[in-house]
Amino acid sequence: MFDRVPFFSRPRRGHRRARALQGVFLAVFAPVGWLALQALQGVSPADVARAHPGLMAYMLLGTMAAFGVFGWLLGREEERLSRLAMLDELTGLANNRLFGARLEECLVASRRSGRPLSLLLVDMDRFKDINDSHGHQAGDLALKTAASVIRSSIRASDVAARIGGEEFAVILPETGTKEAADVAGRVLSGLRGADVRLGDGTMVNLSASIGLSGGIPASGESGFALFAQADKALYKAKETGRGRLVTA
Repeated sequence: MFDRVPFFSRPRRGHRRARALQGVFLAVFAPVGWLALQALQGVSPADVARAHPGLMAYMLLGTMAAFGVFGWLLGREEERLSRLAMLDELTGLANNRLFGARLEECLVASRRSGRPLSLLLVDMDRFKDINDSHGHQAGDLALKTAASVIRSSIRASDVAARIGGEEFAVILPETGTKEAADVAGRVLSGLRGADVRLGDGTMVNLSASIGLSGGIPASGESGFALFAQADKALYKAKETGRGRLVTA
């Protein structure tokens, strides 16, 4: 469930600029190639350049412009695909790979600054019943609604991710467990008040259990250790009645 292999935490920036520059560089070979062909036919490249300066400039500048624009468009598409590779397709939250990398980054930052770091694991209660009773489309709607509630309950600097079928995680940088419990309370309250209406008018009630772990990580402590603590707390929340928060 938690991917321990390090990945880049965010899409590489500058694809457009890099591809545009590569296109401009490759454009130089257009007039050079034409001069080479002339040389193979026994015509001096210097004589050709002197005889047709306008044509040479047109070939160089026109090709540079065309290749540069093509490279920029290619880079833009690469950036879009990079972003998609880091996001969960259904909810738009970070996916498991991005979550793992960001958690490790936040651990390093927490140790460096001496500020606490908290982690919430949010697992939808009785989600299988929703799928079995109302179908997978209802389950997808429930997940999207839960993601919206989580997103609206956290700060822009926090990281919300979908890390499993019906399990979410929230990384709360520079946040102690008391403040993180307040965030968890907002999530639980938001889910209970969420209006999930199916196409036939049926209302689906949402609930979740949350495990919380946090503090200032010790030297050498990995994100997996913090995750395991929150996972144990989540398991206890499930055991003791669901729809509640348990702190490790």
